Amino acid sequence: MPKRRSPEPSDDDDDGRSRRPCRRCSPQRHLCVVLDDWSKGYSIYKLDVDGFDGDPDEDLRAERLPGPPIFRLEIPTDDPRNVALFAAAGGEEDKSAPALVYDTATGGLAVGPSTPAALRNRPELVPAGDRLYALDRGFGRDHFRVLAPNGRRGWAWSTLRDAPFDTGAAATACHAAHPDGRTVFFSVRGGGTFSFDAGARRWARHGDWMLPFEGQAHYDAEVDAWVGLCRGAASPGRVCSCDVVAPAGEGDGDRDGGGAERPPPSWKLAEEKVARRDSTHTELAHVGNGRFCLVECRNRRGVGGDVLDEDRLLYATTFRLRYDKDGALRAVERRARCYAVRKKSNTFDWRAFGV
Repeated sequence: MPKRRSPEPSDDDDDGRSRRPCRRCSPQRHLCVVLDDWSKGYSIYKLDVDGFDGDPDEDLRAERLPGPPIFRLEIPTDDPRNVALFAAAGGEEDKSAPALVYDTATGGLAVGPSTPAALRNRPELVPAGDRLYALDRGFGRDHFRVLAPNGRRGWAWSTLRDAPFDTGAAATACHAAHPDGRTVFFSVRGGGTFSFDAGARRWARHGDWMLPFEGQAHYDAEVDAWVGLCRGAASPGRVCSCDVVAPAGEGDGDRDGGGAERPPPSWKLAEEKVARRDSTHTELAHVGNGRFCLVECRNRRGVGGDVLDEDRLLYATTFRLRYDKDGALRAVERRARCYAVRKKSNTFDWRAFGV
């Protein structure tokens, strides 16, 4: 009697549902955290934010970081001759070495060009799209550069028109990339707000006012606004949104960054306090699909904030922003997780990026 043939492999489950990957599903997002948790350098960990399930209002139990780290960079962390700066998905520069571009998706490491000598004073790094802008904190010329892909040549530095404002230490309060993909806004303490058009390579000044953020702000399409940490808030770590400022028109920019005065944009402070108390350092990462992750570091319970303790607690809270029926900004769908981490250097603060 002939044997019955086994059924051919199918892309459907027994209940008829397809097992093929859903093309319409959004790719999984992660949070990358850079830590100085070993004596020889830095580690990059990738955290699955979809797995966060803790109540952000509860006292969470600390877990170990998922290991091993996806990448480690060996460089003495407390040697003043070495300067490590991380931006976007792990770009690293120091004054005498090349830029290292680490791809968190593929695990590839590209060696870029040497960092220009003009960027000698721990420049401020401003990621925007696939470019990394660098503002030198000195007072010389050629202090505004960009690191960008350059075809088969890999990555290359280019000199841009100098900023029309003082780029000294702590001069820039915040920056935000416009959703047009070519314009970056800078708010300068005591100097107002400027924008740089990467396509036309020109500066424009928008007014004496400043955007309400501290550090980097991110565009969120779901609320059609920039989102970031609020500068000067009574409680550190408060999140706010701000209307996106229109780029300068064709005749608005000039060599000195001049332009017609525009009214300041409207902004709102989120009702919920996403950050916890007693945080020593807070960062906001955009993890995509309308979600953000507030990452904060705290000393262990009973250890004062002025004590340098190697053992720390890292809290990560994901959330979305929505406007309620009254127009108030609300942080919803909050989920959290707590990690036990170590800190070896007293000259480096950890960094967090959404990838």
